[in-house]
Amino acid sequence: MKGAPIAFVAARFFVGRRDAAGKRDQARKALVGAVLSVALSLVPLITVMQVADGMIQGISSRYVELGTYHAQAIPYASADLTGARDAARNSPGVSGAWLETQSVGVAFANGSSEGAAIRGVEPGFIADEATLAYLRVEGGVAALDRPFDALVGSAMAAKLGLAPGDPVNLITVRRSQDGAMAPRVTMLTVRGIVSAGYRDLDAQWLFMRQDTAARVLPRENTRSFVGIKAADPFGHPAAARDAVSGRLPAGFTVYAWRDVERNLFESLASTRTMLLLIMALTVAVAAVNVSSALTTLVLERGHEIAVLKSLGADSSDLARIFSLGGAAIGGMGAVIGSAGGLLASLRINEVLAFIERTANGARSIAAALSGGPAPSMWKVLDPAYYLPFIPVDVPFVEIVVVVAATVGLSYLAATGPANRAAALSPLEAFRKR
Repeated sequence: MKGAPIAFVAARFFVGRRDAAGKRDQARKALVGAVLSVALSLVPLITVMQVADGMIQGISSRYVELGTYHAQAIPYASADLTGARDAARNSPGVSGAWLETQSVGVAFANGSSEGAAIRGVEPGFIADEATLAYLRVEGGVAALDRPFDALVGSAMAAKLGLAPGDPVNLITVRRSQDGAMAPRVTMLTVRGIVSAGYRDLDAQWLFMRQDTAARVLPRENTRSFVGIKAADPFGHPAAARDAVSGRLPAGFTVYAWRDVERNLFESLASTRTMLLLIMALTVAVAAVNVSSALTTLVLERGHEIAVLKSLGADSSDLARIFSLGGAAIGGMGAVIGSAGGLLASLRINEVLAFIERTANGARSIAAALSGGPAPSMWKVLDPAYYLPFIPVDVPFVEIVVVVAATVGLSYLAATGPANRAAALSPLEAFRKR
């Protein structure tokens, strides 16, 4: 049989017929159920895929823009950091390059102390547009104009009771010539209270000027490098590294942000992969439903199959009818499910806000009825530990791959019923009829 007759016969098989009462047969209902099963299995898969991608990029972008830079030039046999910074700034495609000196210490104020991850940065880094897009100012100003100005993370400021204009003592430890450990106290003035959007970072970061940090912090406990920014760090992860390749003085090694934040990125990527694998199991279950629906179709269309074989249809023709029918079921379900997943993903922030309002409303009503105190506001994603909202970036290529994989899986699931239809004996089918 040629393609057109096969398609016509397949359409007649899958559309079904009505009985004397005008009702559709059981096979058609099973086929509709299989389509819906595939569609419903893809909705959470597409949603998780897009939401996970958005959260990974949202979380990574804060680290990349605020802490890691797009690339880092780390000296191993050179101390010409200023020359390396200037060479990076003059490289084509580089949007910014700054010196940074990092160390650790203890911040002390108002009788309380807190461990601090000290970041000595140049004022230009704080004023950079990409930095200010992720570094929220909660008090004062984000500026390091004077030598002993400081910016303090919001969680650290809350614990130490700091406000803009307050003094804060920074205690570091240096090693004397005889090997003894001696503390050094540096008095700083808080110019601003800032937040990176994560409590863990806000409880540690203390910004000060890089030139001051290089002068007062003990060299044996510091790490200095050149932070570089270039093009889109997610679309082109190695753009900053490649832009300065061969342009820096000798004695520097340049690492792209994915190399510097390998542990963080791989942890997030592994979590995403595990979620997708779990969601993919639902698609596999839906493929079983496709096989079950086609088996029902073979049983109910046994007489029609026997007639086709009696008229000269080959077993391969029948196998193709049911195999392609299974692929068509998977295709229809994939299209419907992808559309539903896209809609859910694009509206995920509204969905989460609705869940929060509903849950908080129910808790308030329960508290009022019981006479208890008003409950605190519950959030699905606490902005202190997660993103305040989930960015959504539709990965069209990945969606096409998922749709194609679903169609292929449905095709494979249909091979069993297709072989059963191909092996059906016309004589046996007529006898059962």
